[in-house]
Amino acid sequence: MVRSSRPRSVAAARHGHLGGAVRARVEELILTGAIPAGERVNELRLASQLEVSRGPVREALRALEHAGLLVAVPNRGVFVRKVALDDALHLYDVRAGLARVAGRLLARRVTKTQLARLRATFKRMEHACTVRDVATYYAGNLAFHSRLIEFAGNPRLTAMNESVRNELQLYLRNAVVGPAQLKESQAEHRAILEAIVKGNAERAGAAFEAHILAGKRRMLDNLGSRGEAVAAIPLAP
Repeated sequence: MVRSSRPRSVAAARHGHLGGAVRARVEELILTGAIPAGERVNELRLASQLEVSRGPVREALRALEHAGLLVAVPNRGVFVRKVALDDALHLYDVRAGLARVAGRLLARRVTKTQLARLRATFKRMEHACTVRDVATYYAGNLAFHSRLIEFAGNPRLTAMNESVRNELQLYLRNAVVGPAQLKESQAEHRAILEAIVKGNAERAGAAFEAHILAGKRRMLDNLGSRGEAVAAIPLAP
């Protein structure tokens, strides 16, 4: 069941921007788990909740199906996609490769304004890490990663990363992260930022790639701590 009130972005959208606003909101509902993995998306209920006609909702569902977040089952409807562990591991490897490219590009072309925004986000994450505020850290982490990719200045890279990130998020959204993992992750962010500040392209690319692969290892550690079988799953070199 969808559990959310109508967002301001949809309510305020003009006709020409309504489709994009509806898609963004439905995507948010999926990625936050408000519409759980495996659940059938009720087009009529969603349209009623967002106070729009079924047309923009139908258009949004088609777009999100192409984006890999939904799957259409003949004669049954559209469902939120479930991502298996094997798929999540493959996605991590792809994302790590994209991260290396992004880090190298960004270190060569970052602007003072972009650096200021990255530092501000890093500072918020640092505070959240200190007070063990996982929710705030998680939001900052998403923003930090998005800006690293966006500021690399390659639209195709940004689009590819967004697709991979969204699919991976379907698997990771229920992950449990402990204080020690927050500190480890933040130290990796510091290494990325320092390399970018120094303009060291190779170091920035390697640090960003290593951070993604370390996230893969942390995810497997979390699965192991919950008693799930992960011993036979190899980590990428």
